[in-house]
Amino acid sequence: MLFKKDINKKIEHLVKKNDFYAVADYVYGTKEEKLDLAKALGTNDNNSSVDLLLRLVDDNVVYAACEALRNVGSEHNTADLLEKLNNLPKEKEHLREEISRTVQELHHRN
Repeated sequence: MLFKKDINKKIEHLVKKNDFYAVADYVYGTKEEKLDLAKALGTNDNNSSVDLLLRLVDDNVVYAACEALRNVGSEHNTADLLEKLNNLPKEKEHLREEISRTVQELHHRN
């Protein structure tokens, strides 16, 4: 069994190698793995990296995924985020605000 530090290093290594097929398995991992994944993906502006981050926005790591998207995303990603925003229940106001903030930052990017 890999320790948390080892898993984090493995995820970072896979992202640096652009091995998104292997790293995609962590989208279904534990919350800690998903947080590590979001952080690592936020360092790579590859389209596959952004696609995986958009998948994480649906999960319990919305804040980490949005933060990473603000680093590597583009205005082209706002439509996907707006769709996710529209599907969120109004009771989840804090998540709606985080996604809205990300959309605004991506939209105003040059």
